[in-house]
Amino acid sequence: TSGWPTDPKLIQRGQMKLPENMWYIATINNDDSTFSVSDKVYDRAIPININTKGIKFDYDDEKAINYKVSFRKLEELFAEAQQKYKVSQENIDKFNKMDDYVIEHFRLAFGNRIVKQLNEFVPVYVACGGTEIDGLDYVLCNKILRKFESLNLNYIRDEIDAYIEYLSINFGEENMTESKEYLARLKRMF
Repeated sequence: TSGWPTDPKLIQRGQMKLPENMWYIATINNDDSTFSVSDKVYDRAIPININTKGIKFDYDDEKAINYKVSFRKLEELFAEAQQKYKVSQENIDKFNKMDDYVIEHFRLAFGNRIVKQLNEFVPVYVACGGTEIDGLDYVLCNKILRKFESLNLNYIRDEIDAYIEYLSINFGEENMTESKEYLARLKRMF
């Protein structure tokens, strides 16, 4: 963070101020040609997984909507969703208990940062037409369970069925399907 006299003029004291409407979107391959993704990456980002091949589709160009939203309006919409669709205390409590379960059985903690992100992401997910439980499932699968990739899967293999049962008991047999399917895939790998 220290600056140099030869720094470009927009870098002050080793830092460059980015405009508030600038977001980083990045891609990463996570396959057999790469090492596992660091926990820090999952902690700081919302991954969007593309696990299927794209299918061509037709659309009516005349019915296409060209809708522009300013950064400030988007932030307002986020804040509105976070007020209107707050994650239920019951589900926050379940996630906190699940943190203890994951620590005990898998020696991993997901803690405060992910719970904070859950409280920001899930209401927006609901405002976009999803359900709270599916938003929770998305966060669990894509931010917490992905950390399992860095574990010795042979070591945790026997714990996976119990964890799937734990999810069914606490969130419902019919819920958390993305997480349960991911756990089942992990188990089949080893």
